[in-house]
Formats: sequence, C-alpha cells, structure tokens
Amino acid sequence: MPYTVARPRAWIAGLLAALPLAVSGCGEEPISVSMVGYNHTDVGIYAFEVDGHGGPNIGAHKGGGKFTCCVTVPRVYKPGMTAKVRWVHRIDDVPQERIVPVPPYRPEDVGLLTLHFLRDGSIKVFVTMTLLGHPAYPLKGDEARK
Repeated sequence: MPYTVARPRAWIAGLLAALPLAVSGCGEEPISVSMVGYNHTDVGIYAFEVDGHGGPNIGAHKGGGKFTCCVTVPRVYKPGMTAKVRWVHRIDDVPQERIVPVPPYRPEDVGLLTLHFLRDGSIKVFVTMTLLGHPAYPLKGDEARK
C-alpha cells in the first residue's frame, strides 16, 4: 500500500505548486495587447515606442492603420499608471522621451493601447476596445482631428 500513501502526497504537492498560479489569476497578471499610433502634428514620426515596445512610422496627420504586437498592460487599472513614450522624427534624431499618465480603464476595455501625438505637443495614451472616430473613443473634439 505505499502507492496509496505516495499518491495523496503527490496530489497535495501538485496542488500547492499550482496555488500561486491560481492566485495570480485574480486580475493581477498583465495582458498583451496590440498598439496603434496616431500623429495629429505637422511633422512625421519616424519611429516610436511605448515602454520599450516599438511602433511603426506615422506620417503627419496619419495613423490608425498599422498595428504592432504587443504591449503588456495590467488587466486591472492601477491608480497612477504611466507609460514611457520615446520617439524620433528622423532616423538620425536624438530620441525624445516623455512619461505620460494612463487614464483609468475597466477590464472590459482592455483590447488596444492607442497613442496620440497631439498638435499642442502633448501625448496621450489610452487602453481601449475602440478606435479613433468611434462614439465611445476617449479622445474627442478638436483633439481627435488628424
């Protein structure tokens, strides 16, 4: 009967080994989403990245057509979240960098990370399920104009 004693031990060891995985499934694990950029300025963006994940070039007053995989975001918004955005206008430029706030989002909003280079020089990042132009998209009015 040593087999019957060893089996419960193996089962308990397996259960204990899986416990951290079950606990991490409580919405704390990050999720990979595609990234898309929009350039609302008069100057092209040769390349950009968000938190080290690169995006494609975006011509002046262009964007929304090229998606890059993948950027990792928390499934559940954490207050004070920020994103580090780096970009260059030309291949030989010194990269510019800015830390921008990530507005609150709900778990059901997690689908894309969208980045906007705005005409006033600011940068906005959103985690959303919609694209620019959709009624529920978080960027509205004159800011949303390419």
